[in-house]
Amino acid sequence: MLAVADDAKRRGGERLHVWVTSQEQPWSAPARVPQPGEPSHADGPVVVAVAWFEPTSAAWTETLAGSRCEAQVEAAVLLGLPRWPSATHPARVTTWGVALGATGLALHDPTGHVFAYGIADIRSRWTTAARALGAVAVIYGVGPPQQAEHPEPLPAQRLTEARRDGTVAAAWVPLLK
Repeated sequence: MLAVADDAKRRGGERLHVWVTSQEQPWSAPARVPQPGEPSHADGPVVVAVAWFEPTSAAWTETLAGSRCEAQVEAAVLLGLPRWPSATHPARVTTWGVALGATGLALHDPTGHVFAYGIADIRSRWTTAARALGAVAVIYGVGPPQQAEHPEPLPAQRLTEARRDGTVAAAWVPLLK
């Protein structure tokens, strides 16, 4: 499984979808990360930073039990990034992390290596939200194929389908300094 995932990474890379959302839109972000000194709801909704690393080249394979899976997502799950099914909220994982780079974001695995890197214009509102909580809602995995007539559907719509299909892993991870 890991060899298939490594081969796919060499062929592709990751598209990076970043957005901010409030806790009032649970379909587009995981549950709130409790932090000391966090603003109360009287101060307005908590804003969270979301980063979805989506492999550009899916590596579909079969498990020993015969079910179809995406090897890169399975590699992330094996390394401790929990799968994100529809009816659950992501866990808080401290062994993974996200770092801001000059041109995008890097997702670091528990060994400290870059597991995924995506290029994107990171807006100051996203950075402010990530720094305020000290954490990022990170998603890794493949969404459904994009349609030609709609080249860029909203990530949240595709994410809903990916969660239903079991092709994403997600967690609250620390924002690395």
